[in-house]
Amino acid sequence: MIRRSLSAALAASFLLVSVLTSVASAQEAPAPPPVPAGSGDGRRIVYSNGQQRVWLVEADGTITRTYLVSGRKNYPRAGAYAVFSRSERTRSGAVTMQYMVRFTRSRRLAVGFHSIPVDRRGRPIQSTAQLGSYQSRGCVRQAIDDARFLWEWSPVGTPVHVVA
Repeated sequence: MIRRSLSAALAASFLLVSVLTSVASAQEAPAPPPVPAGSGDGRRIVYSNGQQRVWLVEADGTITRTYLVSGRKNYPRAGAYAVFSRSERTRSGAVTMQYMVRFTRSRRLAVGFHSIPVDRRGRPIQSTAQLGSYQSRGCVRQAIDDARFLWEWSPVGTPVHVVA
């Protein structure tokens, strides 16, 4: 009797695990959006200002990584740029940024991709949950792991294509 109950319990557990696995598979995150049309060719960084998203694209068109960012609405203008400078750490006023990858200039400052800035107490000035929305005065903010990855992936000269 105990053996039969144990077998029934194991069978029920197996069935439950199978159902939960099927549900989890069905609820996996949807595929990320494709690289925007007209965003260049070859190995490059693509930044969609309207989607607030970055794609790191290999020479064969494979997407190495894509993720949400926070930039400034309609800035910089759509066009082709290139990485011209990189700094592992930099400051602007009262905030510090890591993994700065500069690709254009404003009237006063260089503009690039970097981590979410932190204030003098080490507090982020925005949350990662806010990535995907306009939060910046000009640069493109990223989660720290994405900023580090882009910094390691993009040497000086890497093409950057900004699309609307």
